[in-house]
Amino acid sequence: MCVYLVVDLDIHDMTSIQDYRSKALPLVGKAGGKLIAIDESPLELEGWAATNMLIIEFPNKDAIRQLFASPEYAPLAAQRQAAAKSRIIALDAV
Repeated sequence: MCVYLVVDLDIHDMTSIQDYRSKALPLVGKAGGKLIAIDESPLELEGWAATNMLIIEFPNKDAIRQLFASPEYAPLAAQRQAAAKSRIIALDAV
């Protein structure tokens, strides 16, 4: 069953985030991930003031864990954390 990584960012350094994405997305692909949605201004409907969101499909949660634990991704995670406040969750597909 696939898993969706949901990322909500409050970005304060867009240049750094753009650089991060250019480097991180190839690693996401290597881990079996596929970017399926990105929106800089999501429609707010109820109880969630989102600013910049992404949804990435992965084959399973282990693929996400391995990506986040990889030495290749560690410096990129630090770059993202320095450039934006992040809220990240993984949800099982139905």
